[in-house]
Amino acid sequence: MISAFDTAFWPVYTAAAVFAIVYVLVVTEKINGSLAAGVGALLLLVMGIVDWNAALTHHILWNALLLLLGMTVTAAAADRSGIVQFAALKLIRLCRGSLPAILAAVTLSAAAASALLGSGPALLLLAPLILRLGRTLRIGPVPLLIMSVIACNLGGMTTLVGSVPNMMIGSAAELDTRAFAAHLWIPGLSLLFVHLVLLMVIFRREMRGGASRRAEIQAMEPSLDVSDRPRALLSLGVLILLVAGLLGQEHLRLSSGAIAVYAALLMLLVNVRSAGEARQIRERMDFKTPGVLIGFYILAGGLVETGITGEIATRLLELTNENKSLTALVLFAVSGLLSAVLDPVPLTAAAIPLVQTIGLQMEVVRPSDLNPLWWALALGCGIGSSGTLVGSVAGVLAAGLAQKEGYRFSYFSYLVVAFPLTLLALGAGGWYLYAHIL
Repeated sequence: MISAFDTAFWPVYTAAAVFAIVYVLVVTEKINGSLAAGVGALLLLVMGIVDWNAALTHHILWNALLLLLGMTVTAAAADRSGIVQFAALKLIRLCRGSLPAILAAVTLSAAAASALLGSGPALLLLAPLILRLGRTLRIGPVPLLIMSVIACNLGGMTTLVGSVPNMMIGSAAELDTRAFAAHLWIPGLSLLFVHLVLLMVIFRREMRGGASRRAEIQAMEPSLDVSDRPRALLSLGVLILLVAGLLGQEHLRLSSGAIAVYAALLMLLVNVRSAGEARQIRERMDFKTPGVLIGFYILAGGLVETGITGEIATRLLELTNENKSLTALVLFAVSGLLSAVLDPVPLTAAAIPLVQTIGLQMEVVRPSDLNPLWWALALGCGIGSSGTLVGSVAGVLAAGLAQKEGYRFSYFSYLVVAFPLTLLALGAGGWYLYAHIL
């Protein structure tokens, strides 16, 4: 039993109950997620289960929050400039009406935008173009949206800024963009290619209805005025500087969060010339996720301070006989399956202190010795989040945007296609983890 049970029952039960209740409220979206997480965190702080000083200095990963804030502003400003949509449509027009090439272009555009800006912003930026493309090809939006959601999740998995779980893991483990790319780009791109081929086979009948419509595709013009092209080019320059800064983070001696904030400020300087434009960018920003993140950092801190995380770590190490490779595989499988049905952000918030506690119990000397566990968590969350529509921000956004445009894109229509593919991808990801990382 957890040692805390013998001395004080109520903090343990309270921390576990509050975490579980808030998790359910956030996942089911019964109330605003940031409100639920904030109230739960405040409850633990007021009751003394989590120490205020520990929450501010230890449990909350401020670099991850700065990174998320910077990328949120950058993505919103990039949307305002139109540069991502412009580049994607240019790539599609290069396909000259070839349907397989167009589908590959959509997939690659979604993956690239997600790797650079995050899966949620990438889907928001490209969804109008994807829906318009589906109407032009007369194949319906569902195949294209499913491909795009999966591409956003797999593309986002390959970089530090590509997903919120990656930002959290990178900040906790002090892993930079180059480390993520070095370990995860091979499975990310390989699975992306396999998914593209399999989805084209699955939707071959639908695709037959979208026979080559070269003239109509070529007539699609980017929604970017000539007068905005200088702004778009400057925005592209800021994005290039952001990537260069993240790749050269070690030489700059700046945290990833600081680099993202500087890029966000530059992007605002380029794209904001009036109060109206500032308001448009603010309306495109996601304010929910940072609130959820802060709340769950404190809620996960409650699990740590009451001994629950330590007990779970002990049981896991007993199950795996303290074999680090087996522990990593178990962590990968559990995070992958849970990410398919639960929000991966609070899941990652709970898993981070678990990995850190495992390191303490295994008496790990060098922080890098824990890296296999961090990669297992990142890989599991990245692959598993494609399993259902609620497993990722991109999936939720795709369903909402399709419904808004009058298309039926149901949970089940996505599930029957994506979940079997995700199970296959988890099998392949487990093999890659064992063969190339462990």
